[in-house]
Amino acid sequence: MTMTETTPTPDAKSDLTSDLTIATVEAIRLKLPYKRPVSFAAQTESTSHYVILRIVLSDGTEGIAESVCRPGHTGEDAVTVAYQLETFFKPLLIGADPLGHLALLAKIAKVRECRAAKMLIDVALWDLRGKVFGQPVWRLLGGTDPKPVPLTWIAHGNTREAMVDEAKRMVEERGYRGIKLKTWKRSMEDIEMVAEVRKLLPRAVLYVDGNGIYTESETRTILIHVKDFSVAFMEEPCKFTDISRQAAMAAFLPVALLGDQCCESLAQVHAHIRASSVGAVSVKLRRTGITESLKIIALCEAAGLPVVIGTDSESRIGSLVRIHLRSAIPSLQPWPTETHFFDKLSDDTFAGDFHFADGTITPTDAPGFGAALDRRKLERYAF
Repeated sequence: MTMTETTPTPDAKSDLTSDLTIATVEAIRLKLPYKRPVSFAAQTESTSHYVILRIVLSDGTEGIAESVCRPGHTGEDAVTVAYQLETFFKPLLIGADPLGHLALLAKIAKVRECRAAKMLIDVALWDLRGKVFGQPVWRLLGGTDPKPVPLTWIAHGNTREAMVDEAKRMVEERGYRGIKLKTWKRSMEDIEMVAEVRKLLPRAVLYVDGNGIYTESETRTILIHVKDFSVAFMEEPCKFTDISRQAAMAAFLPVALLGDQCCESLAQVHAHIRASSVGAVSVKLRRTGITESLKIIALCEAAGLPVVIGTDSESRIGSLVRIHLRSAIPSLQPWPTETHFFDKLSDDTFAGDFHFADGTITPTDAPGFGAALDRRKLERYAF
């Protein structure tokens, strides 16, 4: 083959190099209302705080991402996360090539901690990539012809009766395919609740979440009885002093132990897989974004562990991010996705098409994640 004058040299700039640059980075704090108060393990809320990240390119293309901010869960509130984005990360992003995604992640990784802020950046960059190329993110991730994604409803209630009623109503009236029940009584009342729900909803995917409230002894003697009601997973039943004790519990339980708070990073998931201390993993994009989540999903697939896309109390904006990921990766398909908080919020700042029907969400062909911002509602809920 004869070399020609048009053959690129090693020093030549590739024609594929992006000429786009990041022009604006903005963090917006929001307080969004619930339809009715929601009870968690340690508190009851009527509103929740969020941060919306906007990354805008020189041509006006906008990438957005959303994270809930609960200091009781993560140690970070909306003021903290917004400050981190504006102070630590904005100077690192302005003027950068948005398509140099991995290089940007390596750049921001030099700032310690700040997990929620970093994951907002990762998700917004994926949204930008889709919009720059005019493609939905599910297609960029390798998906084809996405089907409606089934959803799981998490019952939050102060009484057993309220949780049973809520579970039944959301399956029958809204079509949810999965139900996760909070087990916090530390008594056979929790088992009776699971039994009631299973009798009412024989076909639902059912699992329980102890939020670390049970002791190890109570897990072995009380909570273990959920096995009699076709429960798929037991999530974080108790707090373990070390990984070996968790491994012993995982081996003892006849129900797969679903790792959540113990699986907040790729390194932690790897450690638990090596120790055989989880039987399934909950992936939450508030802590691992899209890029790290893909690595966790692949690692779990190689180890033969199920992966559930967990909830981060997302509005419709965050819901679509999780739906794109779930619809693109075949190994995720057996399990409904926990995206449901959009149905607990009375309003949000979403603009666009949102196809929720019969307990499922179907992603569209809209570029990126298909979400835009309603400016009037941003002003209404900003604080």
